[in-house]
Amino acid sequence: MEVFEPINVSDFGNSSPAKHDGNTTTLCTWYLPPFEWLKLVTLFAGVAGNGLTVVAIATDRKLHTKTYATIAAIAMADFVYCTMAVLWSTLLFAYLDYSNYRQYRKCINDFLFLLMNTVVGVLFSASYIASSLSVSLLSIVRFVILSLPLKANTILRKSSLVFIIILIWFLSIALAVCKNIPLQSISRKNINLVDVFFTFIVPLLTIIIFHGMKIFTLKQSEYRKTEVKKMERLVVAIILLFFVCNLPWQVLRLLAQYKVFVPGYLLQTTMGYLLQFNNCVNPVFYAFLSPRIRHSICILFCRFRANQ
Repeated sequence: MEVFEPINVSDFGNSSPAKHDGNTTTLCTWYLPPFEWLKLVTLFAGVAGNGLTVVAIATDRKLHTKTYATIAAIAMADFVYCTMAVLWSTLLFAYLDYSNYRQYRKCINDFLFLLMNTVVGVLFSASYIASSLSVSLLSIVRFVILSLPLKANTILRKSSLVFIIILIWFLSIALAVCKNIPLQSISRKNINLVDVFFTFIVPLLTIIIFHGMKIFTLKQSEYRKTEVKKMERLVVAIILLFFVCNLPWQVLRLLAQYKVFVPGYLLQTTMGYLLQFNNCVNPVFYAFLSPRIRHSICILFCRFRANQ
């Protein structure tokens, strides 16, 4: 997801700088409604799951392959995203004026408020964009490795993969800066359309096309039918999860941007939770279903217990 902002903003962009009602002395009570606690618990689970995935892959040399490197890139982006979301929820969203769900109470010092609206906001947006593009990259990597095994090492070199991952982050940060730091020369509506393109349309089309081509190629080969069926079910689950979790937010966002419909707090926060949920459960589909990663995680816990 991106940065959550107050409901009363005109364009409903969820990565704009936070706005407040100017009240810095009254009603500064840290409070999260039950639904916000659910979101926070989910985010903490996302931090733990994605962080564990990155550490497990980084510490196991057997997992230093192109596929697992790309999975680690997804997990790192989601780890940063979930961490920034926790900061946003606890330092800003907890001070929403819940009497009307319209304004933040500015209850943190000016420096921290500025930091939240610049560095944290940019990292929040950039990590979400990087995660989406890394998911696209993984579908391409898996297609090349499984469908073109003889050409895989030529098409996908380790140096090229590292370069692509770095390029994804540069592109993500550049777009995030344009979204979070107002620039007179760039229309916010245009930036939001570009954002939708890179965070929803490109990943969705990529995973459908390349995962579909991979399954089709494997069906035509002598690959085990039971394994292909498992892959089919997993691919369908990945596509449905991405579609269901992302589409509602993107639609509401565009409707609000063009003044067609501005959602209230409950609808916005529900759709926002779905968006966050996608990043938090990515480790389940891309990491924890892998026996090799599960084995690496078990080794980590065994080492930890042995050190104690």
